[in-house]
Amino acid sequence: MSGNQTRCFAIRRLSPFQGCLQVIEAQAAQASSSNGIDWRVQVRTQTPRSQWGEDHTPAEQQVILFGFWSSEGGFHRVPLPPLISSHEIEIAAQPIIDVLLEQTRKVPFPQHDRCELWLLDESTSAPLVLIASVSDPQHLPHIRRPEWQPTLRSDHSFTRTWSKDKTEAPAYAPREALAELIRHSAGQNPAAQWFERQADGSGKAIIGIDCDDKLQGRVLPKQEFPELLIRESWPDDAAQQLINDYIEWQAPYLLTLPTLSPLTRKRIEQRAFKQPFKVEGQYKLWPEVIDEARLRAALIEAQMRRSNPDAGDKQ
Repeated sequence: MSGNQTRCFAIRRLSPFQGCLQVIEAQAAQASSSNGIDWRVQVRTQTPRSQWGEDHTPAEQQVILFGFWSSEGGFHRVPLPPLISSHEIEIAAQPIIDVLLEQTRKVPFPQHDRCELWLLDESTSAPLVLIASVSDPQHLPHIRRPEWQPTLRSDHSFTRTWSKDKTEAPAYAPREALAELIRHSAGQNPAAQWFERQADGSGKAIIGIDCDDKLQGRVLPKQEFPELLIRESWPDDAAQQLINDYIEWQAPYLLTLPTLSPLTRKRIEQRAFKQPFKVEGQYKLWPEVIDEARLRAALIEAQMRRSNPDAGDKQ
């Protein structure tokens, strides 16, 4: 963040996928939001390494939380850490404060993380599920062992559907069952590969993790990459149902992806509208809406259920 330029972009929140984080950068300040409504404002500054204040102690860069902003509630400051100059932080934060109202009206921003790390299917070496993504191919994070997480460890809201004639209890909870399904497909020695996605959706392999040498430098067409960030088609009925349930559970977040085809977006919208509270928290970040009437109905349902003390689980 240098000069007077303001940059606005979106990056995917992985792993697991939790939608697209919206980011505004202005000089040494940054604002970010996971819903397009509530923004976290941070400032990068120089702070002394020593808390005892010796003059010879070199300074180091540190990111400081400055406050929170929303178009409805305005700006709220937070207390600054010791040894931090309030005046300097306020000066550094001013460029982002000046543009917040204007820029936040433009969400969702263009997706910026074109470099993707995909876990590979053991039998086909095809992309299986997206693990991570970054913006710069020159600064790929070092990952020793590729691993995918279906949900946050603290999130137990993912459930699955069982056929009516299913009498036996599942051996695993849905989260563990899905993780095991992906681990089995990736094999005992999972391999992953970084791809730089191109404007046409194709991806050129940059570097691999435990990959066969023959896979280096390959270029895959757009259709080889799962549109919903995880392989949708599975030969086993139970596995297919588990994947379908997972995609439905993630639907409000998946609709933040700008690359969905109209048919896919329409299909995923119908699944998302079953979860009105999640829709309410994500719809501002959807690049487009196919069924505006169903969206309005879902938002009204969320408001009604929130006002009703007996509405039950609010997701």
